[in-house]
Amino acid sequence: MMLKRSSRNVAILSMCQAFGQTQMILIFSVSSIIGATIAPNAGWATVPITFQFIAMTMSTVPAALLMKKIGRANGFIAFLLVGSTGAALMIYALFDQSFPLFCLGSALFGSSAGANQQFRFAAVDAADEQFKSRAVSLVLAGGVFAGLVGPTLSSVGYDIIQPILYGGVFAIILILQALMIVLLFVTDIPPPTEQERSGPSRPMREIASQPAFIVAVMSAMIGYGVMNFVMLSTPIFMHLHPTHPYGQLDINNVIMWHVLGMFAPGFFTGWLIKKYGDLNIILWGAVISVVCLAVNFSGDSLVHLRVGMALVGLGWNFMFTAGTTLLLSTYTPAEKAKVQGINDLFVFGTVAVCSLAAGVVYQTLGFFAVNLASAPLLVLVVIAVFWLRGHRRSVAA
Repeated sequence: MMLKRSSRNVAILSMCQAFGQTQMILIFSVSSIIGATIAPNAGWATVPITFQFIAMTMSTVPAALLMKKIGRANGFIAFLLVGSTGAALMIYALFDQSFPLFCLGSALFGSSAGANQQFRFAAVDAADEQFKSRAVSLVLAGGVFAGLVGPTLSSVGYDIIQPILYGGVFAIILILQALMIVLLFVTDIPPPTEQERSGPSRPMREIASQPAFIVAVMSAMIGYGVMNFVMLSTPIFMHLHPTHPYGQLDINNVIMWHVLGMFAPGFFTGWLIKKYGDLNIILWGAVISVVCLAVNFSGDSLVHLRVGMALVGLGWNFMFTAGTTLLLSTYTPAEKAKVQGINDLFVFGTVAVCSLAAGVVYQTLGFFAVNLASAPLLVLVVIAVFWLRGHRRSVAA
């Protein structure tokens, strides 16, 4: 009975994750282009995405603490309503050609997207001990739907609301958020226990001093930051290519390959973590991301861009999923909400910085400088993995 309940909840949360990631793909495929079109300066093209990630960062801890009080489903729904307000505001901003309003709408949407990151932790709440890493992986695998459907919806939404170019994209987002609310009403996630609400809790400084916590957060931070850095600059590079600018269909196709690289491995990443260990999967993810940079340096054809974006997506999947699994070992039930919230605060704070830097570095130094700047961060992850291995051996000895 418990397994059936767990599987049902993971399936529903995977669908919610799919719809949530589809919205992110829709945003990513058009936001920097919209920004370059309506911003006062083309160098501000990624500012709306930066506002989105700042709001994601700021909402992580409040979302985790709210869910601790009112439960996962109710917390998700509250933030989805805020996100819907943001999507509606972005439609109006496009009609009015208002860059500040578009940034505000992006920020409101970002607060909802920040709460959505808790879907993977909600899956852990709904899973038994042996199913936890697979639950995280399978919920993230819901993004495969986003990879297949998101670029198509972006193409459909491009001009369906005349004369508001791209307005249909945000109308589709409103529909997807309504579907997520309906799904959340039929979930059966266990409510917070008394131990989770009021059990003994260590100071955050003590929790954060654990080597496993440091490596878990670093893996997710750098995996997400590098992925976002490369991903946001790629559509701008393709759109403004100096010799052969790519059309929106080609950009959407590259984004599709990227999202499939991010989420398709979710069907087996949990099994890989269980078989080979979280540290090995983090290490593989860092190495795969370095290979992505090498591909981007080797050429800028459509094939190069597809392969490079798929590889950085795969590297993110390994580092983010294994980092999340490693994090589960660093806290008690009473510490869960604050640790999960702080983890996502660091992760999406990094993503916010990278999203702003992507536009600035691209406009100033070019696409290949974006890739070059990512390499030292990935080397840092590799060093951290070997450091934690050494720590574990010394403790065991």
